[in-house]
Amino acid sequence: MQHYIDAHKSIKKMLNGIDVQWILVDDGSKMRPNSTEIERLKTAVGNFDFIQLNKNFGKGYAVRIGMHNANAEKFIYTDIDFPYQDQEIQRIYWALEEGVDLVIAIRTEQYYSKVSKNRTWISKRFKAVIRMLFNIPTTDTQAGLKGLSLKGRDLLLQTKINRYLFDLELVKSCAKQQLKIVELPVSLKEGVVLSDVSYRVLFTELLNLFRIFIQ
Repeated sequence: MQHYIDAHKSIKKMLNGIDVQWILVDDGSKMRPNSTEIERLKTAVGNFDFIQLNKNFGKGYAVRIGMHNANAEKFIYTDIDFPYQDQEIQRIYWALEEGVDLVIAIRTEQYYSKVSKNRTWISKRFKAVIRMLFNIPTTDTQAGLKGLSLKGRDLLLQTKINRYLFDLELVKSCAKQQLKIVELPVSLKEGVVLSDVSYRVLFTELLNLFRIFIQ
């Protein structure tokens, strides 16, 4: 959990002491933090809420649970390992301050230079499919880091996909409602290792892709 504490300190400093509510949702993981680790986080972070799910329903479900419990006007979600540079959080926050409803992190060649060829191939093929099937202002919906206004959060809470493609569902919904959307290029931190996507996950997401397309 030290990386979480380190990211918190770095981001808090960049935001010049702006009060931030931190919510960590454990989506039924096999390596659950124990009570000692949670108390350590609460002491180090402050204004911290931990939500433990007994079963893994998927990332989309976990993000919606976190958003439902958030008490704010601006919202940012990412993965527990904070894979992108901390200053990207600051940039997203300032974009929300300027009235943007959805800030979409997009992956650059720096990202693809640090992940496996298989993950790169899947990501770029998926973006090509998005370009062909959807009339939305981005082809990179799956970077895993986004910022939302209250309007954006409300649409997120209306999404139905429980797995990874809830992001695509969100972007499509925001575009349909003509909310203000911007892209933000992001970079991976040094030392971040992202696992390959399993074929089982790919099959599930192909079904979800079809569901979103026909909505």
